[in-house]
Parts: sequence; C-alpha cells; structure tokens
Amino acid sequence: MHLNNLHTHTIFCDGKNTPEEMVLGAINHNFNSLGFSSHGPVEKETYWNIKRDKIEEYIEVINSLKVKYMDKIEILLGMELEYFPGIGFTDECMELSKRFDYYIGSVHYLGTLNNGELWAVDDFDIDVVMRGINESFQGNSKKAVETYYEALTEMAEKYQPPIIGHFDLIKKNNKDNILFDESEDWYIRAVENCLNIIKKTSSAIEINTGGIARKSIKDQYPSTFILEMIKDRNIPIIVSSDAHNRDDIACKFDDMFKLLYDIGFENLVYLTKHGWEKQKININE
Repeated sequence: MHLNNLHTHTIFCDGKNTPEEMVLGAINHNFNSLGFSSHGPVEKETYWNIKRDKIEEYIEVINSLKVKYMDKIEILLGMELEYFPGIGFTDECMELSKRFDYYIGSVHYLGTLNNGELWAVDDFDIDVVMRGINESFQGNSKKAVETYYEALTEMAEKYQPPIIGHFDLIKKNNKDNILFDESEDWYIRAVENCLNIIKKTSSAIEINTGGIARKSIKDQYPSTFILEMIKDRNIPIIVSSDAHNRDDIACKFDDMFKLLYDIGFENLVYLTKHGWEKQKININE
C-alpha cells in the first residue's frame, strides 16, 4: 500500500519536531508520501496556530524539503484551516490555500466566552468546554453539538475542502456521556444530515488517530458506527494520525486498515502532486 499521512504538525505550530525530523520519521516508517498541515492563522494568535510572521518561512522550508528528499519520499505542502460557524474560512486563509497542495478543513471553535475569548470543543480543560456551552448555548449541550455538525455541513457545502478533519471531534470531551449519548436519535440524525451533504462534494473524510496518540480518547475519529455510515455513502476516506511528533506518524495505522477492511471498505485515497489516487486496502502487507 501507498503509506501516507496528510495531517501532521511541527514546531511551526503546536508540534514537537521540526519538519525535517518529521520527514525522517516518515522515511523510517517506509512512508511513500508525507503532508504538512500546520494550524492556519486565526485573528487572535494562539500557542497552537502558526504565527503570521512564520508563514513564509513555513512554506519555504516545506518546499525545500520537497527537493531535498524527492528521491526518498514525496512531500506535500498543506495547512489545517479553521472554519468558524456562520462565518466560514477567513479571506486570508482562502488566499493562502491557493499556494498549497491541499488543505484540511476543521471546526474547533464554537463560540466565544463572555470575556470575548474563543473556546474550542477539544480544549484540554473540560471546564473550559462546559463554560463555553454554558455561556454560548445557555448550557444546552445538544444545541452545541448540533451547531458543531451544522458548521461541518456548511463548510462542506460551501467550500468542499479536500479533507474534512477529525469529523466527530466534539466527542473528545464526552467522557461518560457528559455532553451527549452517541446512540440518541437526535445525534445520529445530526451525523446523517452532515454526511448526506458531504457525499455530494469532492471532500474526503479522514480517519484520525490523533486522540489515541495523545491519550485523549480510546478510539479513532470518527466512531466506528459513523465509519459504517460513511461506507454506505461511498465517501472517500484517508487515514491520518494528526501527528504532533514524529513518533506518532503511523499511530495505529495497521489497526485502522484492519478496522476499515472489517467494516467492508475496499479502498482508500491518497494525494500526490498530480491529484487524488485510489488504492485497495491490503491488510496482509
């Protein structure tokens, strides 16, 4: 199989390794290609988004690695761009995207706190998430979750990003069903409505093992029952690890290939400089 990972982060945002260290890690894992997807710029800079004064350097470094390692691995330049509910991608990010080989469209932020600070659904502090739901949605977690999936739907319909990142990220802080129950009818409807739009687009959905790598959750994004829905709709999929260090570049990839094969998926897609390619899932390699 063509081994690749299009969702990786480096010291240009909140990753732990340099881009070259990530490349060497990918080569060590016998990868055929590797994509870089630094968190894109946001209006108010955070510790985990790329700083504006580092964007040109980021592009230059990745492009230089393309040349340096062209005989060993294909390098792709990308970025993970932030979609804001009801607003969209910023004009700045859309202009930047024209310079990339691809981009990942993700929803992290659902609103602002009363003090004006943005809050993210995947914040490492559950108290921040609960405060966000209380202040943005009057404590209505169902409304917050529905807003999350409405934002994903809106993003897919309006922009058709090449890749939709960590589809059900909203579950990261849902330990012991503190926010919702995935088996509830309203939740399943929200997922189905979103997938029904995505299937009409050119977007691929990533199977993301980043939550496992960082010990935030025990399973992949999206949940297995959602993968079954994705299969039924013939939406293209990729496997990535949302790697924030080189040791996690191939986190649980073999397990994911086996899981997808057992569900009944026959193919994955992967990106090259010439566009998307399809490959059969082979769990015997």
